[in-house]
Amino acid sequence: MDVFERIPMDVRWKLAAREISALPLAYRRAIRDGADDYLYNEVERAAWQEQGREVGVIARAFGMPTGNARGVAEAFAAATRVFFGPEYRYEIQESGSDEALLTVRGCAMVARADERGEDPLTVCNACHAYANAAIPALNPDYAPKYRSSICAGDRACSIAVRPAGRE
Repeated sequence: MDVFERIPMDVRWKLAAREISALPLAYRRAIRDGADDYLYNEVERAAWQEQGREVGVIARAFGMPTGNARGVAEAFAAATRVFFGPEYRYEIQESGSDEALLTVRGCAMVARADERGEDPLTVCNACHAYANAAIPALNPDYAPKYRSSICAGDRACSIAVRPAGRE
């Protein structure tokens, strides 16, 4: 047996997801002293936008339906859970005409910030860049609208997935 195979598949997934969810904190610690906040935020946003676009790749590879708001929200949540592991806990409800409400009750990035004694708000930039790129990567006719955020101190993240350009 290959040494790698000794690590059970579910444990590999949990470990990988745990490390991905810690990346915003690692970047911040590594770069924070050498860059001003504006430059740092732009670099971080670009990296997480790229990660967000991968959500569309996953959805297409596995034939996830993304033709309406609920499908987009479900594909987003499923692919995000692939990246961030079982700590990413969510529920989805339809909340109106072609709108779905994604409620995130468990966020791996906030959990990593809490473990490291960091302000959870530090992961907000990465999370929003990721979601703002992921939703249109699933279907360019849709965009997220944030109503609450765990990283900002709310009990849950509430994200409406709705037609792009709708206020």
